[in-house]
Amino acid sequence: MRALLGAAALLAAACVQAQGNTSIGLRAGVERLSSDSPDWQERSLHLSHAFGKRHLLDAAATRTERFGLDDNQFALGYAVPLTERLTATLDANVSDTHRVLARHAYGGVLQYEFAPAWLVHGGVRSTRYNDVRVNQGLLMLERYVGAFSWALGWRPARAFRTTAHGIELRGGYYYGERNSAALILAGGKEAASIGGEVVLTTLRSVALTGRHWISDDWAVNWSAGRTRQGDFYSRNGINLGLQYTF
Repeated sequence: MRALLGAAALLAAACVQAQGNTSIGLRAGVERLSSDSPDWQERSLHLSHAFGKRHLLDAAATRTERFGLDDNQFALGYAVPLTERLTATLDANVSDTHRVLARHAYGGVLQYEFAPAWLVHGGVRSTRYNDVRVNQGLLMLERYVGAFSWALGWRPARAFRTTAHGIELRGGYYYGERNSAALILAGGKEAASIGGEVVLTTLRSVALTGRHWISDDWAVNWSAGRTRQGDFYSRNGINLGLQYTF
C-alpha cells in the first residue's frame, strides 16, 4: 500500500513544483508497536528535480529498523506528462539486504483529468519478497473543490493464490501558496511483512500528513498515524522531515 501511495504523492508533487526546482530533504520517523517488538525506525535522504509542471525525477535512500532487523532501500521515481490531461508515473525500489523489506518492486500510475477538477488514477505494482510475489492494483477517483480535495480509492492485491481488497479515503486542505494537510483513512486486507514473513492481514489505519513552508526555500514535512495490523500489533508513529529547495 505504501508504495502505491508513494507513487501518487510523487505525481502530486510533480503537479505543483516549479520548473527548474531542485529539492533535497532529510526525514526521520519512529513507530511504537503494541507487541514486545522494538520500535520501528526509519531515516531517509530524498533528492528531486522538476523539469516542468507534472515532470519530476525523484530519488531516495532509506535505512529502516524493524523487528530488530536493519534494511536498506534505494528508490527512483519519474513523473512525465503524456498529454495536457494525462500524466504517467513510474517508480522502482531495491533492497540489498531485504531482511524485512522487499527485494525489489516496480510499478506505475496513470492520472487523467477527465473533467475540470476531476481526476482518475489507475496503477499496478509488482513486489518481490524472499518467498512470494505480491501484485497490486490501484483505482482512485479524486475531486478538487476550492481549497479542499477528496479521493476514494480501491486497492486489490494478489498473493498466495488469494485476492485481497482494501479501501482508502483521503481528504486534503491547501492553504497559503504551497502548504497542505491531509487526512487518510484505510482499511481492508493487504500483504505485509511480519518479522521477515509475508502474510495477508486485515488493516485499519488513520494518518495525518502535511507540508508547511517556513520560508521560500525551506519546508517541514510531517506525518502522524496509527495502524492496526490484524491480530499481530498496533503501530503508533510520527515522521518529520526538512526540505530545502533551490
